Amino acid sequence: MSALILESIKPLQTSVDALHETVTGFNSRLAAAETLAGDNFERISSTKKTGKLLEAQNKSLLDRLEDLENRSRRVNLRIINIPEGSEKGLDPVQFISDLLMESLGPDIFTNPPEIERAHRSLAPKPGPGGRPRPFVVCFHRFQEREKVLRWTRQHQLKYRDIVLRVYPDVSPNTAKKRMAFNKIKQAFYQKGIKFRLLFPAHLQVSFEEKIFTFESPEEAQAFYNERMKEGE
Repeated sequence: MSALILESIKPLQTSVDALHETVTGFNSRLAAAETLAGDNFERISSTKKTGKLLEAQNKSLLDRLEDLENRSRRVNLRIINIPEGSEKGLDPVQFISDLLMESLGPDIFTNPPEIERAHRSLAPKPGPGGRPRPFVVCFHRFQEREKVLRWTRQHQLKYRDIVLRVYPDVSPNTAKKRMAFNKIKQAFYQKGIKFRLLFPAHLQVSFEEKIFTFESPEEAQAFYNERMKEGE
């Protein structure tokens, strides 16, 4: 009788053994997959850390490059609004030197300022009625460049009754950072609050006999919102 029972359950035992082997194999593959996933996670984490490190190093290099470019331009000024063709047939260096000597007068320069280079910016020449390209002027002496910049902050520089604007010559990225302050500068101006844009791109504000310096337009805007609300 027992032999008959054993014979009858033999196929079932075979199926159970096969199922056990399948489960064992599945568990082995699952363990291998978990190990592989763990290794991949560690590699991904390591790659992310390396990526962040490279990103930080790249930013540092770009900042240093921007600083070097700005330093190389420290003796330069940009003069805006000189009509296209005004210097036609003339040496640009002599043209700018004469313009500054005539406008600033002997009170600033007893002799014409020494200029190493003067040229239009490398942008395409504008069509009729277009905005003239700026003049980039490289002074031989930083002190003479500063004299011109200080004078134009307090007086109007003109050429043929056209008001010219004078700015420090900075890298394109720094120029973009400086332009980002335009909106908040306008807000301070409308409130009669004195300010100045520092090199390379910081806004200094004089408010209630105190000096505040902001490294970003967002900081300056937050200050404006807070102080103007208090004053209302």
